[in-house]
Amino acid sequence: MKQLFAVLILGLGSGCQFYRNVIVDENGKVLPWRGHRDNPEAKVRWDEEHAKWKIEDAHRRFDAGLMDRYRYNQIRQQNGLQPVR
Repeated sequence: MKQLFAVLILGLGSGCQFYRNVIVDENGKVLPWRGHRDNPEAKVRWDEEHAKWKIEDAHRRFDAGLMDRYRYNQIRQQNGLQPVR
């Protein structure tokens, strides 16, 4: 049981995008989204940064061939951008 727990923790926190964008922000603040409950300005800032990250991530995946054009355009349209032809 301890080994399963250790593997799970290592899998979630081993330098993946989840860790970089959800657990610790670029300033080193742990769980940065927790402050949004009482701070609407922080929530707006978090949402803007998250949208920017989603677009950049989709662009990298599309360029690498890991995402098809349809899904790439869906992400762009969800974030207010025009689709790519």
